[in-house]
Amino acid sequence: MKHRTVADEVTLVNLSPKPEIPMSDKLVRSKKGDIIAFLPQDWFFVDVEEKASADVFAVAVNPDYTLSAVFSTIRKNEVTDSVVIKEGLLGLARTSLSYHENKTAGAVKQLGRYSLIQLGTMSFAKYNFSNSSGALVTQTAVFKSSINQYYEFSLIPMNISGKPLPAQNEIDKIFNSIIATIQY
Repeated sequence: MKHRTVADEVTLVNLSPKPEIPMSDKLVRSKKGDIIAFLPQDWFFVDVEEKASADVFAVAVNPDYTLSAVFSTIRKNEVTDSVVIKEGLLGLARTSLSYHENKTAGAVKQLGRYSLIQLGTMSFAKYNFSNSSGALVTQTAVFKSSINQYYEFSLIPMNISGKPLPAQNEIDKIFNSIIATIQY
C-alpha cells in the first residue's frame, strides 16, 4: 500500500501578480493594518458588524449580489502556531477548513485538492469547499502576514438575488484578481 504524501494532496500554482479584471481603488485593510487588498470595479462593502463573526473584518459584494468577498482573521493560538510551524500554509488551510466544518456541524465538504499559490513574493494556500448539496462552491485562500498574523479570504457564491451566478471561469478570474492585489 502506498502512503499518501503532501504531493498527492497539493497542487502547486504560479499565478500572474497582475489582476485579470479591472479593480477599483476601494481598499480592504485588516484591523492591525498588516494586510491590504483591493475590490473589483463596481463592488461595494456591506456592513455586517452585528451579524458576522468577530473574526470578519471586511465583506464586499458584486452589484448583482451573486458573489461575496469575505476577509477574516484566523485566530492565533498555540495549536494553530504549532500546525503552521510544522506544515506551513498547508496546515493553515487545513485549520481553516476544519473551522468551517465544525461551524456547520459537518455540512461543509472540501472539493478537490489544496493548492499552494505563488504570486510574485506572496504565498497562499487555497482550497474549495461546498455545502452538502454541492451547488455553491466557495474558494478560500489563507496566508500569513509580515507580522505573523493569519488571514483568510473567501469568495462565496450567493443565490439571494435570483440572478444566475457568473460562469466558473469568471469566478476564478475574480478570485485570482483579488488575491493578486493582496499585500502583506
